[in-house]
Amino acid sequence: MQNSCRFLHTTSALFAAEFRQCFELPAQYDYRQWFPMHMSVQLKKMEAKLRSVDLVIEVHDARIPVTGRNEQFFRHLYAIRPHILVLNKCDLIDMKRYKKRIEDYYYDRGVQKVLFTDCKKRLPRALNDVKTSMLYALENTPRFNRTVKTEYQAMVVGIPNVGKSSLINAMRTHTLGIKRKAVEAGARPGVTVRVQNRVRIMDKPPIYIIDTPGVLSPDHRNIEDAMKLALCDLVLESHVNLYYLADYLLFWLNQSNDFSYLKLLGIQEQQKEPSDDIQVILREKS
Repeated sequence: MQNSCRFLHTTSALFAAEFRQCFELPAQYDYRQWFPMHMSVQLKKMEAKLRSVDLVIEVHDARIPVTGRNEQFFRHLYAIRPHILVLNKCDLIDMKRYKKRIEDYYYDRGVQKVLFTDCKKRLPRALNDVKTSMLYALENTPRFNRTVKTEYQAMVVGIPNVGKSSLINAMRTHTLGIKRKAVEAGARPGVTVRVQNRVRIMDKPPIYIIDTPGVLSPDHRNIEDAMKLALCDLVLESHVNLYYLADYLLFWLNQSNDFSYLKLLGIQEQQKEPSDDIQVILREKS
């Protein structure tokens, strides 16, 4: 381990100056196609549902807690209804290192509640935190002329493949003990393509929740943000050129002084040096 650390430190000092300082895609590669037309249509349908919604639950990927959040959601949804931010897939990050930094970032920017979940493992403590936060928000904010109704209704929103449907299923199992899926969930983006019918997730008080399709921001002009979304599998693979994705990953690792790919690919054992050329890396691996 010590030899490996010395290797990485020395490598960082020797080769950092040779690495690219910015990432570029060929001019003809248009990543704006990642925003299908149905997404804008579904966003309008979400807005139409707001009249009957008491709470908006935003689900995002904890690996990219800031990158990729759709600003249109804030303008059209959060500014009108109470909002909870749930960062899912927290098992894929170093919580001891990043949890407080992420919370501080959002609390400084006015977000009232930030929660971390792993809906695959369905950890009871995390799901109970979501339940408690939902109840507090619902019972302590105005109901917008819906005081005559004894039931509550929430809406889950977010970009594709962050775990919106999984959160609904997990909450339903956690609170009602029903293991059968209420909404379809999958390991790829785009499983939910339209605003769904509401699902009952709690009895006391009665709470219903609406699942919605993932909606990417149409204004992703930042190449690096778009690449991070693709690396986390939040964009349909058919829309992504894997060669450029691998090239961005190499760029990011080198910029982060993380040369662990040398050992992972068996390049370090060959006494080869880090490279900023994806073709060199692919050739060494093959």
